[in-house]
Amino acid sequence: MTTLEFVNLPADQLNGDAVAVLYFEDQRPLRGPCAVVDWRLDGQLTRLLLDGQLTGRAGEHAVFQNNAKLHTDWSLFVGGGKWDGLCLETYTVLIRHLLANAYQAGFRDLAVCLPLFTELSEDSTVDLVRAELDNENLDFTACRLSLVEGLMA
Repeated sequence: MTTLEFVNLPADQLNGDAVAVLYFEDQRPLRGPCAVVDWRLDGQLTRLLLDGQLTGRAGEHAVFQNNAKLHTDWSLFVGGGKWDGLCLETYTVLIRHLLANAYQAGFRDLAVCLPLFTELSEDSTVDLVRAELDNENLDFTACRLSLVEGLMA
């Protein structure tokens, strides 16, 4: 069973093998945790979006190696479809998909930074991620969760 640690750090300051974030089709420019990680990666995701190679559709993935501006070795971007109109059920499925794909990619020390979902409190979000880790039997050596949207001073 994976222990989930809730931390109050932005995506670019999280430790682990990888930081995993969601990005969405209808958020241009990028917002939230994915914008922070993309900025630290000198806009690699933005370039792929502008070139039409990625869109942010649900199920889409992009993995980038760290360029020494992050505390993780890798960044995993997972497409979430449309943010506008997102329901709790879909948000839950996106979290499940993000965790499963990080595990399948071989990341065992995972940092996750999620955008705040208005229907959930911080505590409820932590409980949701914990439940998904347990339900999917994902045995990460460590998993840290942050809900910090942007950069910290």
